[in-house]
Amino acid sequence: MRLLSVFSSSSSARFVALAALLVAAPACKRAQATQKEAPPAVKVATEKVSEVEAPQVLRLTGTLRGMREADLAANASGRVIKTLVERGDEVKAGAVVAQLDTSTAALSLAEAKVAVATSRTQEQIAKTECERWEKLHEKGVVSPAEYDQVTAKCKTTPLGLEAAEARQNIVAKNIGDGVIRAPFAGVVAERHVDVGEYVQASSKVITLAQVAELRLELTIPEASLAQVKRGADVTFSVAAYPGKTFHGTLRHLSGSVRATTRDLVAEAVVPNEEMLLRPGMFADVSVVIGSKRLPSVPRAAVFEAKDKSRVFVVEDGRLVERVVSVQADVDGQVAVRDGVRPGELVVVEGQARLVNGTRVD
Repeated sequence: MRLLSVFSSSSSARFVALAALLVAAPACKRAQATQKEAPPAVKVATEKVSEVEAPQVLRLTGTLRGMREADLAANASGRVIKTLVERGDEVKAGAVVAQLDTSTAALSLAEAKVAVATSRTQEQIAKTECERWEKLHEKGVVSPAEYDQVTAKCKTTPLGLEAAEARQNIVAKNIGDGVIRAPFAGVVAERHVDVGEYVQASSKVITLAQVAELRLELTIPEASLAQVKRGADVTFSVAAYPGKTFHGTLRHLSGSVRATTRDLVAEAVVPNEEMLLRPGMFADVSVVIGSKRLPSVPRAAVFEAKDKSRVFVVEDGRLVERVVSVQADVDGQVAVRDGVRPGELVVVEGQARLVNGTRVD
């Protein structure tokens, strides 16, 4: 009986030990797998989040206009016999852009010149006649009625000359209007006529725009009027040049708020030395309305992922990916409205190879 008891105790111990091994084996395997799957610690270059005085901006939309824009009218009637410009051509002030057929007006001018010469001769004859009758009147050899009749004619003859000269000037102007000139230097935005067309005095010939400087027309909501001042800096972008920023200065503010839309029309003056911008372009506009102290990170710390600006922050020895709201670039630093706090460490290089949650060495 004693041997059986010893045997039983020994068997139970071995069974318990075997069961413990069977339970511990999967746990060890899981621990080993976890150790193998955990990514190794990485070394990263970091910089501290600082603070910067960042400009506060008002986001608006606007449309570019020529500094001067005009639809040139023919100002005379006739058939177009010549066009000298095409869309996009640059023209100087006074340059001929189109010419009308003025042959009929030229004949009228010749007729008017004859009428002026005739009236001038008649005036000279009348003047001589009046001088003679004046002497006769002084001698008393003519009756007062005859004298009055002759002197009345002397007074009306110069008026006939003035009327003839006026008609001549009108016809000469019509001939001059047949040559259509640019009133200022600019770019041809549109040509409305072609050779052979008959135009009236009010017909549009070309649309001319001055583009060395442009006007950026924008509307400011009534609620933001107190924040916008004349002389404010304006930055904007256009779809034609993605990633490029243009600048202007707010110069003109309307004197009243529009009742229907509850906004105010404003204009910024935009230099255009490179001639990249064109009238009619739509612009996304930012108007500086003040400044505010905000956290800032180096420009190299910010990267784009899934259409959002992001940074890697070192937190408790690990990398944490955060979405940030970028405000503005200031002297190589990116002002951030939210997402980071001053004093935190952000990664400034190699973000493309980093993974959220990775340990930092």
